[in-house]
Amino acid sequence: MATITGQQSNIHSTAHTVDFGALARPMLAAVLALAAFGAVNFMAEAIGLQPYFFSPIGLPGWAGAAIHLVLLFFVGLAIGLAANKNRAVLPWGTALVAAMIAFPFPAAALDSLALALVMTTVLLLALATSLRIAASSRLGGWLMVPVLIWIGFGAALGLAVAAAWSPPFALITAQNPAPVAT
Repeated sequence: MATITGQQSNIHSTAHTVDFGALARPMLAAVLALAAFGAVNFMAEAIGLQPYFFSPIGLPGWAGAAIHLVLLFFVGLAIGLAANKNRAVLPWGTALVAAMIAFPFPAAALDSLALALVMTTVLLLALATSLRIAASSRLGGWLMVPVLIWIGFGAALGLAVAAAWSPPFALITAQNPAPVAT
């Protein structure tokens, strides 16, 4: 006598599903950072304020502005990647974006020491934000590396300039008697 044994088999679909929301959120965060930058600059220009961008080593001002925009895009993208997994990153990321947008406006009015201290504060905020982002997203952490390098370079350069021309060094070197002509 022949018997038929039934087997249950599950057929899984081979089609992969793509979560477009997970892809769109980081890009939206990156574009949102740039949109906020554009809106603030538009309003500032309407009242007569001009930003001053960090452009070392003889770079033209527009190059500093372009680097600033790229870094804002990286920060926004990193925040978007990390926020998919951990919403606690958002306040830190928002504070960093706000600091990066606001920093170029008072930069021209500050003396070298105040400018260096503000830049160092932005660096510390960027470092704290980067650590939180890296804990949530490895790619987001890597996107923050150029931001830390650029802001760190600016802070180090500002502190070096402030130390070289701030008291007591400036007073001591400025008050040396003129060499006697022989």
